[in-house]
Amino acid sequence: MITKLKRIAVAVASVALAASMVSAHAQETCNPDSFTNPDLIICGQQSFEKVDAVLNEQYKKTQTSLSPTDKKQLTDVQRKWVRFKEAYCEDLYQAVLPGAEAPIEKLACLAQTTNARLGELIYLQTGLPNDGFYKAASLMAGQDRESGLKASINLLGGSEFDDPIWKQYADGQCDMSFRLLRENLAYCAVRMRFQLPMNR
Repeated sequence: MITKLKRIAVAVASVALAASMVSAHAQETCNPDSFTNPDLIICGQQSFEKVDAVLNEQYKKTQTSLSPTDKKQLTDVQRKWVRFKEAYCEDLYQAVLPGAEAPIEKLACLAQTTNARLGELIYLQTGLPNDGFYKAASLMAGQDRESGLKASINLLGGSEFDDPIWKQYADGQCDMSFRLLRENLAYCAVRMRFQLPMNR
């Protein structure tokens, strides 16, 4: 069992390693035809930076469309999401260590988690979920829509994800989507779980 101090030291070391890799590859171009670890890291970093930039722009747009009270809640939810994203992707990184693909997995997790958050912000602003979750559940439900839809939704969401940082983020986001869009609270949490990298 890794002590808390060791976990902190490992986290600091991994951030320093990732920062050195990013600065070393900052001027390099992604080669999508290469499958070497250095090239995959460059491509992963650039993909993450692109989706992160789009997320930041969408966050500003969403903020301008909300009331002062909702803006405050969105800021709180965004902070909870950042904590979740960092912890979740760091856990994934630690699980793959000492493998050379650990930085690649972390960058992919960061990009996918950021993309999922981008979808949540667009949803709050427009009322249209863009992840295909409800459409997939509807198609799976078949003729028996009443009982089939609930079963399909639960199947798509995977097993429960028992993580307190995730729960804080999901509860805050679902509270907003319920108040602003009347999304079913139970379905919201499942839909959000569906978007997680390495869906549980």
